[in-house]
Amino acid sequence: MNGAMKVIIGLLLMLAGLYVYFSNWFNGFFGKQFLAMFYLAIGNIPGLVVLIGLVILLLGFSDLKSK
Repeated sequence: MNGAMKVIIGLLLMLAGLYVYFSNWFNGFFGKQFLAMFYLAIGNIPGLVVLIGLVILLLGFSDLKSK
């Protein structure tokens, strides 16, 4: 995967995780359902999605800088 794709995927993952958090704070239906489903199944998925997105974003910037 090239650096630009890693940056794009990282940003999208971070936005998805942040959307779930902010949607829940503003009484959003999808945020509450998403959090309830994954808290029961696995745990703090939105936090993990944000962290994974951050790691991929940083790897993408690293790849772009090295070229």
